[in-house]
Amino acid sequence: MKIVLFGGAFDPPHLGHQHITQILLNQQIADEVWYVPTKEHPFSKSMSPVVHRLAMLKLIINNPRIKIEKYELEKGGISYSRDTLDYLSNKYPQHSFAWIIGSDNLPDFHKWGDSQGRDYQDLLDHYRFYVYPRKNFALKPLYKNMIPLEQMKEIEVSSTVVRQNVKQSQPITKLVDPLVKEYIHTHHLYVE
Repeated sequence: MKIVLFGGAFDPPHLGHQHITQILLNQQIADEVWYVPTKEHPFSKSMSPVVHRLAMLKLIINNPRIKIEKYELEKGGISYSRDTLDYLSNKYPQHSFAWIIGSDNLPDFHKWGDSQGRDYQDLLDHYRFYVYPRKNFALKPLYKNMIPLEQMKEIEVSSTVVRQNVKQSQPITKLVDPLVKEYIHTHHLYVE
């Protein structure tokens, strides 16, 4: 089975995340998509508590081919894509794994490594990466084993915009699933 891992903070998950997932499934790029929420970001990005991010992710899953992989949450500490890919490949040798990233990751992709000191080139020697277009970030330059999803419309929404809108009492109706919107308001997330 072809599994595409979709890593991120998901703080909060937005309609762009859902759109990307549906494209991967509908175009048969993936048999399943597994969201991989990170516990600690390798580039020290501050995040909401895991309990809220995980609860919101669960709210947007309405397809048995979409799952949440909790390895990075349970492992603790900083997680690297390579470590996660290696772990899952060893745990599920019957599946092939790939990762999806936004084109906003391309400028700093050369900084990607892992806990063993292996660099981004070693990562790409072993795993395929799909790249979706993000606003203001070109789908180039691509490294080997990167496949651009050029047919996909540019993803303009971001979790940062959602958080800013909530903080400034601006609407988020067109940015997140209604269940996520309700969760954000019920739990008073992103107001400070």
